[in-house]
Amino acid sequence: MRTKDVRVGQTYRCEVPFSLPYRRYRPETMGDSWWPLTWLRGSYFPLTVTDVDTEARTAQGLRMASTTRITVKLTEDQVEAAGLPLGHGYQVTGMLLDVEGEPVELPRIAALTVPVRWLHPMDTPVSAGHHDASIRGIG
Repeated sequence: MRTKDVRVGQTYRCEVPFSLPYRRYRPETMGDSWWPLTWLRGSYFPLTVTDVDTEARTAQGLRMASTTRITVKLTEDQVEAAGLPLGHGYQVTGMLLDVEGEPVELPRIAALTVPVRWLHPMDTPVSAGHHDASIRGIG
């Protein structure tokens, strides 16, 4: 897409290329999005645009995914009951399971910065070889 065609509030299909050459997609340009995008190479997903940088030709947006992983901070009472030293701020990270032991999927929102040229209208065909990153377990 062209920068002037991208609208804030609109959802587009973002197609991440199979290759992300470091010289072109530097962490300084992509910000905190650089690392997650390396895991999303060759995939596509919906991205709702929240801002457009016309000079850098990038769009900031929100990607919704699902996860079974959770992190819970322990209260001081829980820390004391577990016999741990107080005042250290503990947390437990793991997988959320239902009563049958099946994973429970929770929504997760991630903010990403992507080049505008990666955005496509949702009703256009997906580029050859790209896989759907909205499937559980990806990104």
